[in-house]
Amino acid sequence: MTTKVDYTEFLEHDMEKEDAVRRSREATEGVAEAMHWLREDVDGVIYVLDSATDPFTQVNTMLIGIIESQDLPVLILANKIDLEDSSVQRIANAYPQHETIPLSALEGDNMDEVYDKIAEYFG
Repeated sequence: MTTKVDYTEFLEHDMEKEDAVRRSREATEGVAEAMHWLREDVDGVIYVLDSATDPFTQVNTMLIGIIESQDLPVLILANKIDLEDSSVQRIANAYPQHETIPLSALEGDNMDEVYDKIAEYFG
């Protein structure tokens, strides 16, 4: 699921405004569909956040709120710990009510702990 729903973020990648607006609408539709899915038969959520960016976005806050309203277990993965701007603590501070596991999907760092926590939470 994407959390980049503001067309101006697409403009930062040399995209024409018309294409950026279209991509933003598609992303918004995807978020809306995901929110509907969260109200269905879901046992828990693994929420992957980019640890090199600010986690306080409207979409993240909204989705965490919906997840919590469904009383679902949540495991937050702070991805991209291999990047210089990464801050796992920033994510942990943003959502202290949920466990945050550091991860580099690219490098495969900390995957054993990720799998152990998935089994613990959802197994």
